[in-house]
Amino acid sequence: MRGVPATPDGGGRLTSRSTWALIGALIALVGALTLCLDRVHNGDFYLSLTSGRFIAQHGFANQDPFSTISQGGTWLNQQWLSELAFFRISEIFGPTGLTMLYAALITAPLALLLWLCRRKGWPMLVAVTAFYFPGVLAVVHPRAAGFTVLIFTLLVALLYLVWRERSGTRTGRRHAWWAPLAILALFALWANLHGGFIAGFLLLGLATIGLAIDRWRGIPGSVPLSRVAVLGLIAVLAAVTVTVATPLGATIWDYLLSFQNQAISLASTEWESAFSSPAAVVYLSLATCFAAWMWVRSPQPRRATTLLVTAGFLVFAGYSVRNIVFVGPILALQVAWTAPNRGPMHFRGPAALFGAAAAVATLVWAVVLGPARDDPTLGFPVADYAIAHPPKHGRIVTYAGVGSYINWRSPSTPVVLNGWLEQYTPEELTDNYRVLRAGQAADLPGALRRIDAGAVIVHLHSAIQRLERAGFRPEYTSPEGTYLVRVPKAKLTGP
Repeated sequence: MRGVPATPDGGGRLTSRSTWALIGALIALVGALTLCLDRVHNGDFYLSLTSGRFIAQHGFANQDPFSTISQGGTWLNQQWLSELAFFRISEIFGPTGLTMLYAALITAPLALLLWLCRRKGWPMLVAVTAFYFPGVLAVVHPRAAGFTVLIFTLLVALLYLVWRERSGTRTGRRHAWWAPLAILALFALWANLHGGFIAGFLLLGLATIGLAIDRWRGIPGSVPLSRVAVLGLIAVLAAVTVTVATPLGATIWDYLLSFQNQAISLASTEWESAFSSPAAVVYLSLATCFAAWMWVRSPQPRRATTLLVTAGFLVFAGYSVRNIVFVGPILALQVAWTAPNRGPMHFRGPAALFGAAAAVATLVWAVVLGPARDDPTLGFPVADYAIAHPPKHGRIVTYAGVGSYINWRSPSTPVVLNGWLEQYTPEELTDNYRVLRAGQAADLPGALRRIDAGAVIVHLHSAIQRLERAGFRPEYTSPEGTYLVRVPKAKLTGP
């Protein structure tokens, strides 16, 4: 292929204009698809707004302020800053403005990753985008985890730019002094946005071990042990930073441990192993094959760093579906680190193709789909009826997302739980979902008493029948569910 006009990149090397056009097209396509796929305001959306509103009005609090069964108990609100940001943005720009800015937030990391890989040829740019996009699907609705994707990508970029093999160059020396400070600042911010900073520790730990192995093996151009030790020290200081940089202090680690609550799986599947999802298995299989192919093709002697980091995060993603968001940035790091550079080339075809796809996706969103709307699975208008007609005594038993919506619309309406699943005991979660699945519940009367059930929003026909026999009367029915209220002075009985 013939050469084309080129422009100097940040390192003084030439990058063709068609490369920048392709990068722009890929970013636009992912951003447009993100808007198209973010179709609903789900429970996490309302949970963030509810918490953000409280923080905006009252400041940070250590006690749960919401009308749930855990009200007044300890509230380990680690992601308070992201909730405040979401609320303020929604307050100024509305829900549609929030979804558009969030789409930009989770697309921005791709821009940085493609910049790191800008000299690797157009097939690699497309591959990086293809592996990044499934991670976007895991966080496509506004949630605190979107900030984790951005900060993790910034950490990946710092690791590549400073610790690859430039220790003896002027660029490496220029970056060396501020890089540790930048990493610690990222962790300080991360500790107040989302608990995903654990992935940052994993990245620093695996990279430190890999770089030490490469130095021990005598790989040409490997990082001196002094700089490897600095990276390990940064990881230790980062752990101290996240402890002192958040209002939670040392209890931030208690917050992370709270996710060991096995009953959370009753309400959410995102913590389940990726091997329980066929789509996730296919994705991780393709990612593993791509990573192995990249490592085999890398120049000899092959480095242990990229192999160890990539393998570690593939295992991490297999442990939980939520961790798939880290696979794309890690594969991009491997591409940037090991793939051979390509000279400026003429490839207007791919840029035009992906640019046209981005334009079509944007048009579909603007003309056909429109902005995201309330999630119908939350039980509208059943939840609205429940807000207008709360039980005289007791709490409303419902799904976590519906509870978050009710807390947002009517803070004084009592519900059993909302989306803060880690705040509740295993018994509380089990009792709540035992009532909602009353058709199979062994101790329905006991569960109703323990959570002080005054009303129930449920959609299962078998559960409705058993609740009626237990003294609950249907007051409102829609395709999304039925609202049942306990009959005054009704005795809670079994089948």
